[in-house]
Amino acid sequence: CYDFSLNFNNIDLPSTLDGGQSFRWYYENENQYRGVIEQRCLSIKSNKNSLMVKIHDKKEINKLKNIIIKYLDRKTNYNIFYENYYDDPCLGPAIRSYKGLRILKQDPWECLFSFITSTTNNLLRIKLHINNISIRLGERIGDKKYDYTFPTPEKILEVGESFLRELGFGFRAKYLYFAANEIVNNNFNLSKLRSLNYSDAKQNLTTLYGVGEKVADCVLAFSLDKNEAFPVDRHIHRALIKWYGISKDMSLHDVTKWAGDYFMQFGSIANQYMFHRERLLSRAKNWGGDHVNYVTSEDADSFS
Repeated sequence: CYDFSLNFNNIDLPSTLDGGQSFRWYYENENQYRGVIEQRCLSIKSNKNSLMVKIHDKKEINKLKNIIIKYLDRKTNYNIFYENYYDDPCLGPAIRSYKGLRILKQDPWECLFSFITSTTNNLLRIKLHINNISIRLGERIGDKKYDYTFPTPEKILEVGESFLRELGFGFRAKYLYFAANEIVNNNFNLSKLRSLNYSDAKQNLTTLYGVGEKVADCVLAFSLDKNEAFPVDRHIHRALIKWYGISKDMSLHDVTKWAGDYFMQFGSIANQYMFHRERLLSRAKNWGGDHVNYVTSEDADSFS
């Protein structure tokens, strides 16, 4: 029932697609996820050393293989990262438990919109908002509830800030509208940030109304190929204090700079492995039950 397969060694689909990088993937069954990439609707299932792909839109395969390879970052060699940090007290257990977690290469506009939406928000509500806006303003390309393309900046500008507020985006609506307006009127070029170094790209992003350091680093890491980016939230801040001994009194700006200097070109990969470990551990501590089954083997010892 699959349309084609791709060679793909060591990919952890649950950790990659449902780990807080993207908000438009849904678990179907047996390690299979359904989502939309670059206006294409598909299901992906990992099977030993390959990915099985089922297309749900009516378009031809064409360049879809290359789109998936880029999106899932297949061309990056993660073995150097694994070797360098296998004995790291924080990252080592995460590597052993979630090896195959990869950094997604998303559409920059959808990524920017999503992480502006994430400000003081939780994962379930971010998913709800992102899918609601797609259903209301995107193009239907499949037969399931969430099979819609993501709306363009032009569409966001057309409906206006009040529409976004009515849809539940709250105070974030003005930030989203501002970003769309800047892009549509050629005052800001997201894709051009790829050609800049990390520092300059981040400085440019933070000129957008409502885009702080954390949101900027998420966009740089998950859509603009800036491997030095290291987003800092409460999970990451807690991990850095616990495992690396940074001061609790450091500002988030200084924490981000410290992490960038420490992890360098492995910043975004280290960040996501660290984030995934801490997030699952936090869920296990707060909610217990089946959540305990997803923590690293080292963290599981504390629940026995």
